[in-house]
Amino acid sequence: MKSNQPYRRYDLDWLRVLAIMVVYVYHSARFFDLVDWHVKNVDTYFWVNLWNVFVSRWMMPLFFIISGASLYYAVEKPGGWAKFYVGKFLRLMIPVIIGSMTHGALMIYLERRSHGQFSGSFLSFLPEYFNGVYLGIGMAGNFAFHGMHLWYLLFLFIYSLICYRLFIWLKRNGKRILNRVVAFLAIPGWMYLGFTLPLLLMKAIIPAAVFNVGNGGWGFLTYFWFLVSGFIIVSSDRLQQLIKRQRHVSLIFGVLIITGYLFQGFGSSPLAMASGINNWLVALLSFLSAWCWLLAILGYGMNYLASDHPVLASANDAVMPFYILHQTVLLSIGYFVMQWELPDTLKWIFVFTASLLILAVLVAFMIRKLDLLRFLFGMKTTHSFFHLFKRKSVLIILHALYMGLIVFAVIQGVNSRSAMPMRYDATTDILLDAHSVTGRSPAGVRVVKDKTASIGQAIEFIAGANQRSQAHPEVYLEMQFTAAAGKYFIWLRGKTDQNDGYTDSVWVQVDDQIGSEDKSVRMGNWLDVHPPGVYGWAGDTDEPIGIVLNHSGEHTIRIQPRQVPHRLDQVWFSRMQERIPNTNNPIDNKIPSIQE
Repeated sequence: MKSNQPYRRYDLDWLRVLAIMVVYVYHSARFFDLVDWHVKNVDTYFWVNLWNVFVSRWMMPLFFIISGASLYYAVEKPGGWAKFYVGKFLRLMIPVIIGSMTHGALMIYLERRSHGQFSGSFLSFLPEYFNGVYLGIGMAGNFAFHGMHLWYLLFLFIYSLICYRLFIWLKRNGKRILNRVVAFLAIPGWMYLGFTLPLLLMKAIIPAAVFNVGNGGWGFLTYFWFLVSGFIIVSSDRLQQLIKRQRHVSLIFGVLIITGYLFQGFGSSPLAMASGINNWLVALLSFLSAWCWLLAILGYGMNYLASDHPVLASANDAVMPFYILHQTVLLSIGYFVMQWELPDTLKWIFVFTASLLILAVLVAFMIRKLDLLRFLFGMKTTHSFFHLFKRKSVLIILHALYMGLIVFAVIQGVNSRSAMPMRYDATTDILLDAHSVTGRSPAGVRVVKDKTASIGQAIEFIAGANQRSQAHPEVYLEMQFTAAAGKYFIWLRGKTDQNDGYTDSVWVQVDDQIGSEDKSVRMGNWLDVHPPGVYGWAGDTDEPIGIVLNHSGEHTIRIQPRQVPHRLDQVWFSRMQERIPNTNNPIDNKIPSIQE
């Protein structure tokens, strides 16, 4: 059953290049889909969301299949495990480590700015970067140990190490088992079900809280099967010929099944059925459609892309740096463009084109030309100096550095998130409540009686929610106060009576921020740290939100609803409360001393 294909698989090289461009188009559209992202446009579109959902069914699985196919040829290269490990570490983990310490910080900064979680400069954000580990959009923690979108490289490295012994065994002593698996998959009509069954078994066996954790539209654990599948596919000429012959069938099935998946999962009138049955139906359609499209893409690639071309070598060499930098460049340009007064189509065209030109210049004239940059971006180098990084002692230092940064960020995150005693000082702090309101919109916000509030009254937002702060909001309230210049931590005491995470946050602006759309901070999210119906303190969840008052004297704070309905009791500007208070009680502003 040994494949007679040459080691250099041009079809896989072409598919890798084309897949990178699909990822680029996908990420350029993320500004406009319905799902939260690092930077978002004000207006989002359902049809863009459908496109991104469709692409995500096969986009990242295709990368892992191609990687699994490449491992088929790589695991038995001379040098054994040690050389394999060093090679994968230098190619995959060096970019992850460098990315986590450089442009990963820039992407987190842009996310925090666009989500109103930080309002200072990039340099002022850097000391906060190692404050906790970043695990997802909007969540606490900043250190992107996975390099943001470079999670693919991290998991490819881990899965490659796990599969190394398995793949060697399958090519040698386990060949009989591999033959049986391939024989089953090569049965006409069973190929689609055969590749889908392991995903259904994983969903049935693995708890949903674990199975659903992932990125790119899939759980991280499912990518392991796609990697193994790539190895299985290229191990058999018979299976590859079947995939190529049935490429048209795969495409037709793919179109039909993805239509059913999108209708049942996102349509306005899907088939009515019990929630448990519907969950499995949607999963089956998702997995089947993914494999139909993957097998169609592989089949067409084998048929039409199995030849070399002068441009292929250059394009294949540029794949890694292009992938590593593309999202950083898109976000850096998109952060500003999404604020422009332009039609959204022109915004997308500008971001897409400008980012592509910048990436082309960076890759062609800088990264590919300089050995140092080639090394940092996981590319082959010719300079003998970089052989130093193959030494055991240097590798140990790199491993220790990477793990040390993660541990340091975790410790910093724990320290910054732990509650501290309430330290209110009436001589320096500012405390505002419903009596402090000096202006508000005629509708959407009101002052209501509330015996659980500090003064028996609370501010209630009931309408006007907006996912972006507005220069001229329809719903808002303002409070004026006198304070000395300096840095303050803002804490809000509020609650939502609904057990729904989409009801409990606001936008906050002070002084010269008022009247702008981008200079604001997101706050509240009480439900993340307090049960529904209970007043409690929050910054942005339990994260402290700091602002700087640039002058002493009169100041104004404007609060707009990001989500509704919820209530506000007290707004506290504190000099010393650097972490969330360890009590839900309101502040008694008649007490001039620090409360413990």
